[in-house]
Amino acid sequence: MKRRTFALGLAASAAMTALASRPRQAGAQARDQAPDSDGITHLPMPAPWGADGPHGVETVTGVWTDRARDRAVPWLIRLPVTAAPAAPVVVFSHGLGGSRDGGARMSNRLASHGYAVVHIQHPGSDIAIWGGVRPQIDTIDRAELARRAGDPRVAMARFRDVPFAVSQIRAMARDALAGRLDVERMAMSGHSYGAVTTQVAAGQVFAGGASLPVDAFSAFVAMSPSGDRGGNDQAAFARVNRPFMCLTGTEDSFALNAAVGSAADRLRVYAALPPRIPAVQVVLTGGDHFVFDGRVLTGGPRPGDARHQAIIDASVLAFLDGHLRNDAAARAFLREGLAAAAGPDARIDWRSVGA
Repeated sequence: MKRRTFALGLAASAAMTALASRPRQAGAQARDQAPDSDGITHLPMPAPWGADGPHGVETVTGVWTDRARDRAVPWLIRLPVTAAPAAPVVVFSHGLGGSRDGGARMSNRLASHGYAVVHIQHPGSDIAIWGGVRPQIDTIDRAELARRAGDPRVAMARFRDVPFAVSQIRAMARDALAGRLDVERMAMSGHSYGAVTTQVAAGQVFAGGASLPVDAFSAFVAMSPSGDRGGNDQAAFARVNRPFMCLTGTEDSFALNAAVGSAADRLRVYAALPPRIPAVQVVLTGGDHFVFDGRVLTGGPRPGDARHQAIIDASVLAFLDGHLRNDAAARAFLREGLAAAAGPDARIDWRSVGA
């Protein structure tokens, strides 16, 4: 049975919204971006990408059953309450030990701007691995987690959840959510293991030449991406042929993937993407692996989290607007405004992001 809830109060406070929407020139904003005494700048990102959108948000949950694989796939969709126009779709894949409830902050932001965000939960690499006990980063058995993450059966089941989810989303667009989902404009996203899942959907090639690309997606967003386990990044990503965004941080070194030995290894995917495709990379200054997921494993927030998350949310929204909605202003922001708005708190790399 589906459960429907409504997320209210999405708009920021009136004072913050007024500040975010105040027109500013990029140069003026960059001059204002001096860090405070805590080493962090606290200015909001510019509107519209730095503020909540005009829509209320509805949350719908359920479970799909893939009879061909005898596999249940829980899902959660956040979408605008307004029925028209139909919402472009963003599929989100959680990291190892996560669930369909993850990524709520960013998906609420996207839904308030008119997107439908579909969170899929991957049995075998989801929250059930913790056995009902909240994990702590200092005490988890990383060797056991690495074994689980490296199990090819678990990995392939996870990767195949994505095309199955696409088929179910298309069915919902004809039935339960008719007129509310624009399945001709879809993007794939994920964090950590979910970033790897996103890379696979984009066309990453495994050793031996196998791949599982999903043609339904027009753009991809990978948070904490990972290079090829065998080290052959150029061959692994040579077939990626659609717009791709990578987000990471200078302290994003936590990983169970042998391809990631340091935070610098997170930069390998962007470096290996074919130069002809639109690509953007956001590298958060001081950002770590857990700033993306709300610190499920590490407890309370760090001082820079709110600023980093504001940069993440604005970057992702602008990227999706630019490549799912063909918004020239969003692409211009990615090229010319994002670096100025982020200031010293992130490095922005981009290429082939056209007008």
